[in-house]
Amino acid sequence: MEYLPWVEKYRPNSIDGIISHAQNIETIKKMLEGGSLPHLLFHGTPGTGKTSLILAIANELYGNQKNLMLMKLDASDDRGINSVREDIKCFAEKKNMFCKGVKLIILDEADSMTFDAQFALRRIIEKYSETTRFCLICNYENKIIPAIRSRCKMLRFSPISSIHIENRLKYICDNEKLSCEATVLNIISLLSKGDLRKSINFLQSLALQASHLTLNNCYKLAGIPSLTEVKELLENLLDDSIDFNFVIKKLDNLIRINGYSLSLVVKEIIAYLLSDINVYKSIDSYKLACYISDISDLENRVSKSTFEDIYISGLVGIFKKNCILLS
Repeated sequence: MEYLPWVEKYRPNSIDGIISHAQNIETIKKMLEGGSLPHLLFHGTPGTGKTSLILAIANELYGNQKNLMLMKLDASDDRGINSVREDIKCFAEKKNMFCKGVKLIILDEADSMTFDAQFALRRIIEKYSETTRFCLICNYENKIIPAIRSRCKMLRFSPISSIHIENRLKYICDNEKLSCEATVLNIISLLSKGDLRKSINFLQSLALQASHLTLNNCYKLAGIPSLTEVKELLENLLDDSIDFNFVIKKLDNLIRINGYSLSLVVKEIIAYLLSDINVYKSIDSYKLACYISDISDLENRVSKSTFEDIYISGLVGIFKKNCILLS
């Protein structure tokens, strides 16, 4: 356990340990209480507890006999049409003399399976439904063929709220004897954007640096500018009395010294522009729309290019041009 990643170390073993998704958990509990477990299709954004929930279900169904009754295939495993016809079919048709109940096959990242493999899987799901249940886990349910979707109970996993993530991170910090500044856990939860796995990995990376977690280390590890830096930069961009060349040097130094990516800086500027109510209300709505439209075009060009120098001046030019034309 000492060398185990925290994502695995703190993975819940029971259904009650799953945070958020109360409606999905309630649905699963009612199914298990009624003794009916249909084929399942879990879909949603990464790090929202899809794999953890099905493993918790397997723990409650099989206990110590899980190795005999459970088959789990990840994206790294061969899951082409030959694997479906041989490995999955072999496990589905195999009779277990020592355990009772239906077997469970988990296919993680099922949306990466080829269509031929999915069509072969559809036949196996239909043929062995009396003895075997399937749980498909994916990020995009539209990549699963309709024939499989119609045979499964679909449950959507939305991004986890920042409050639930903060509570989980606080629990981990208490167990690992970590101390932190007041807003660190809140910043980590916001940076993870509803991805609990990402937030736990981020917390572990911070803990490797020091047992006391600071806001400064948090932003450095994430590789994004702090709110103070973004606020100062945005004030310079919006102030038409500040010289064009001065702002370019300021932005250039911010990116080069700290090693920030321009695309990340652009995203943080937009996020701050729309989230800070004081800045949001101080800008005319038409001017704000022009800023966002021009910045979206700039970000598209940055994503297709390896040269950022010219786009640094382009970002400054967007604000200074609109300040003059729309003032």
